[in-house]
Amino acid sequence: MVGIRLIVIMAIVGGLIAYIADKMGSKIGKKKMSVFGLRPKHTSILLTVFSGVVISVVTICVMAMASNSARTALFGMDKIQRELKSLNLEKIMATEALAKAEADVKSKNLTISELDEKIKQSTEENDAIEAKLADVNSKYALAQGEVASLSEAKKQLNNEIDELEKTTQALREGIINIREGQVFYRAGEVVYAGVMHGGLSHEENMAQINWLLQNANEMALQRLGIQNEDKNIQAIWVSKKVVDNALQALDKSHGNMLFRIRTVANIIVGELVICDIEMTENQFIYSDGALIYEESVDLNVPNVNYNNIILNFLNRVNHTAVQAGVLPDPLTGKVGNMDAAMIIEVNNEMRRFGGKVVLKAYARGDITTAGPVLVRLEVQPENE
Repeated sequence: MVGIRLIVIMAIVGGLIAYIADKMGSKIGKKKMSVFGLRPKHTSILLTVFSGVVISVVTICVMAMASNSARTALFGMDKIQRELKSLNLEKIMATEALAKAEADVKSKNLTISELDEKIKQSTEENDAIEAKLADVNSKYALAQGEVASLSEAKKQLNNEIDELEKTTQALREGIINIREGQVFYRAGEVVYAGVMHGGLSHEENMAQINWLLQNANEMALQRLGIQNEDKNIQAIWVSKKVVDNALQALDKSHGNMLFRIRTVANIIVGELVICDIEMTENQFIYSDGALIYEESVDLNVPNVNYNNIILNFLNRVNHTAVQAGVLPDPLTGKVGNMDAAMIIEVNNEMRRFGGKVVLKAYARGDITTAGPVLVRLEVQPENE
């Protein structure tokens, strides 16, 4: 609005001055007036030029009075240019400072990113260390529990050793008229054997193991000729670990198992019978009346020995039963005994038939891994 008003004023003032100058020029021309000795024509031109100058001056003055911007443009241009140059310089400096600041920000952002990555890595390492520490603490607590358990086991073992020493002393004092150094158990000999029933509760299995150990102890005392009326004399010793392993095996078993308590070394009279426990499944081997072994024998040879024929036949029956799964005696390798009456009867039968005969051994009762192998012998002519 200021610019429009300024233009309108300048147009009015310029027109008014031009009008006055035209009237003055007309009057001067008509009257043929002269200024500074000039001709009227030249005086008119001079007046016209002067009018133009006046119009310009008046226009500038009006603009200066009417507009602050015009005054600044007319009289403060140099200052404006200096300020503009100064502002441009400041702009350049500000731009450079901004670029430097942006570079610094970028560098700092990069540093921050690196620090964030290190913090993340450190956090992960800290989490891993805390996890390891927790694991170590758990293992330490477990180890402390094991130490306490071992201490208790050591205490119990010391008590067992004390009891064993007392038992050993009692055995030594209770053995009379037995020659010093006499071996009454050989290494690996079976002290006692029994069939344990599987599929029972843990408490019932413990009762079975205790029964087995008590019977083994009684057998050892009987062999020594010691009366154990108060049931407080211990002749055998089996480590707690061996007993625990036997109990664990019986807990896991669903069928019957054969347990044999065997000596681990030669035992001298007066020493504790240190034993191990041998365990195996008590499998069904032969049913009653099953044929175990048969063999053809020619009795027509000169100087035939009937007893040797029977004993060799029984050895092969023993070998066949062992291969079938019957557990033999660890010292003798035998799985059963034959009474003399049956041997005499078979001997007479072979003498009666003569020639070629077939010897047959049948199971007398059901036979399992535990044995013993009881047999019934038959003699038949080979042509039957």
